[in-house]
Amino acid sequence: MLTAENKTALLMVPGFGDALPTGAAKLAVDTLGRRIANDAYLPGQVMPTESELAGSLGVSRATIRDAIKVLSGKGLVRTARRYGTRVRPIDEWNLLDADVVSWHEPVHPRLVRIFAETTELRIILEPAAAELAAERATPEQIETIVEAAMALHPEQDDTQTMFAADCRFHATILEATGNGMLRQMRPLIVTMLRVSYEYGVLRQASEPVSRDGHIRVAEAIQRRDGSLASKEMARMLELNRRDAIGATANRSPLTR
Repeated sequence: MLTAENKTALLMVPGFGDALPTGAAKLAVDTLGRRIANDAYLPGQVMPTESELAGSLGVSRATIRDAIKVLSGKGLVRTARRYGTRVRPIDEWNLLDADVVSWHEPVHPRLVRIFAETTELRIILEPAAAELAAERATPEQIETIVEAAMALHPEQDDTQTMFAADCRFHATILEATGNGMLRQMRPLIVTMLRVSYEYGVLRQASEPVSRDGHIRVAEAIQRRDGSLASKEMARMLELNRRDAIGATANRSPLTR
């Protein structure tokens, strides 16, 4: 799970925030989301009734209804008068939703699959984002990107500092594009960084974090060289893709 220290660090990352409701409703959404993501309730299965769920969680039926609405919006469940609430097929889940990803237990094979596929998505999007950032970033954003790259020191084995710096680096580049759609990718990218750091998906990677690669991207953005920034970002993410493929191959077969 996300440590308290890293949670605090993430709150300083552009665009990161908790999308869940607060209080009892947050607890209900989080608990039920984890149950669904980790197969306590299987796709196609009818979930317990509102009364049963309210009793098991110690909350009101109204809170359960609010939680089900949130889960429905994330594509996890659907409700109907004739059968109640049913878990939807995994292909209908919003796997771009940072909450849905983070609800998976570290050992769940689907998490590795999500990581591998998200890495492919990053290879498509982030080089272009780096090119746009080179053109559009403010001086303050460039300063943050360079500072974050320089703060990566794998040899010091300080995971918390590395994680926070890596998140600032990638989230600020997306912010610096000025593109609203790319900005909305920030929570997902941050979640996948969390997977790589805390869930150990890349534990066997030869180079989980490339300080030199981050610095080359940052310096290209600083020089306003969009073409070079794109190439360096693509090169760095390709290392992640190879490690993600290896992690997927080393896990048990995945189902969807």
